[in-house]
Amino acid sequence: MEKRIFLAIVISIGLLWIWAAVAPKIFPELARKPQPAATSTAATRTSTAPTTTAPGLSTPVPAGATLAQGVTAAVPAAPIAAERVQLTVIDRPDYVATFSNRGAQMVSFKLKKYQRQRGTDPVELVKTRPADYANYPFFITSTNPALHNQLNHALWAVSERDDRGAHVIEYRYAAGGISATKSFRFGDSPYLFDYAVALSPATPYRIGIGPGIRNLGADEKDSRVVMTGNGVVKANDKFKVINRLKSAGIQTYSGVQYLGVEDNYFMTVLRPSKGGDGVLSPVRTVNPANKKEEPRVDLFANINAASDGTMNGEAFFGPKETKMMDQYGMGDALQFGWFGLIARFFLKALVWIHQFTKNYGFAIIVLTVLIKIVLYPLQHKSIVSMKKMQRVQPKVEAIKAKFKKSKTDPDQRQKMNVEMMALYQKEGINPMAGCLPIVLQLPILWGFYNLLSRAIELRGAPFMLWIHDLSDKDPTYVLPVLMTATMFIQTYITPATGDPSQRRMFLFMPLIFGFLFKDFPSGLVLYWLVQNVLTIVQQLIMNKWWKNHPEELQTA
Repeated sequence: MEKRIFLAIVISIGLLWIWAAVAPKIFPELARKPQPAATSTAATRTSTAPTTTAPGLSTPVPAGATLAQGVTAAVPAAPIAAERVQLTVIDRPDYVATFSNRGAQMVSFKLKKYQRQRGTDPVELVKTRPADYANYPFFITSTNPALHNQLNHALWAVSERDDRGAHVIEYRYAAGGISATKSFRFGDSPYLFDYAVALSPATPYRIGIGPGIRNLGADEKDSRVVMTGNGVVKANDKFKVINRLKSAGIQTYSGVQYLGVEDNYFMTVLRPSKGGDGVLSPVRTVNPANKKEEPRVDLFANINAASDGTMNGEAFFGPKETKMMDQYGMGDALQFGWFGLIARFFLKALVWIHQFTKNYGFAIIVLTVLIKIVLYPLQHKSIVSMKKMQRVQPKVEAIKAKFKKSKTDPDQRQKMNVEMMALYQKEGINPMAGCLPIVLQLPILWGFYNLLSRAIELRGAPFMLWIHDLSDKDPTYVLPVLMTATMFIQTYITPATGDPSQRRMFLFMPLIFGFLFKDFPSGLVLYWLVQNVLTIVQQLIMNKWWKNHPEELQTA
């Protein structure tokens, strides 16, 4: 029985460690940052304040008309273009978006409420790329290379206007018999805005976002937990995650509801209202500073235009906040794993407790105490069962000795098991009682792991002293050491019910747990540490009670 318990724990925690260990390694980020032309750039800044319109989803753009009233493109009599690079900045309460008229593309999207790493600049969702790179979010891809280069390098004419409380940027370009229009509409919905594109005469093309998503901070590059740059697609009500390292070339999806690129905490997606299929395409990028290094694989997310050369929809660039994802119909992208219901429940509980503690570390401690109280009856039965098994251990050993010479005889082993079960029944012992609390702890452990590695609400949440981020590992390894020590104490004071070899085997478990947990989120280690301390206190109290009231064990 004890061997099975031991193996179940080791295998379960081993799977948890393996899952984290095989997470895609983050290749070094490209060193150069895109810079607009210094001598030929004029920047205009547009600051838009929030309106009194009720928040919610942006209104979908009807097919065929301008953004808010429609986007149409007709071949003009004269060319349309700008003479210089012009940047337009949209400053909203939650983000600052910057667009360039070179290719009518987004060159920056910074989140005001989130830092790349503690005490640094805001999270930037437009990934760094070489200065001469043309494919920024909302670039146009065409099977005609000349048209592709023309539209993405040209300087588009830009205009701005207010539309029922929303701010609209409109780009127009025409040359060589081609006319194109792009429009972006920013309303009150956090991180959500409308886009519309038209090309005339109609020709096959698509718009894309990417490659990849954001630049990682130094602490996140070293984390096993952070997985960045995977593709996400929901099509025909089925959600999929496409591992960027295993992407099998260009993948096309029909019936797309949304499609984009994500990491644990942030996501950039397109949600088409009008358009064709969605396409995820990989690109391999070589680090110019180290060309011998393995090329980095990043994904582009694209939406094909409709047959009439137009498309429109919504784009989301932002954090995967649970409440907002559910509101926007993108809750699938949270990916809390096998025990997602448990993780969501704990997240709600932690957010509620945080209102009073003002610290997520203390909120984890309070929640751990509450979990301990809920599980107390089962854990009490487990401890009582183990104490009773310890008391009858001499009788168990006598039965084993009786059948020692016939270990390989199946019939004799069956008789031995029957005698042992009769003994357990006579003494009121349930051999499985010791397993149930451990079995219940494993889903809780998995739920906490998925919560702490994916809930942006806890990203960057400090605890105290040296713990500055509960979603990251303890940089000093103090918490894993304390957790290992408490596991040794817990194992030592727990009633021994097996032979000495099994006892020694169980004493190795704290070392295994300590090694596995050293790179896990410090919030998870904190939970397990507090759980151990509470179990030690519970065991010590019960051991002392039984010492002074041995008769109680008979009736327990």
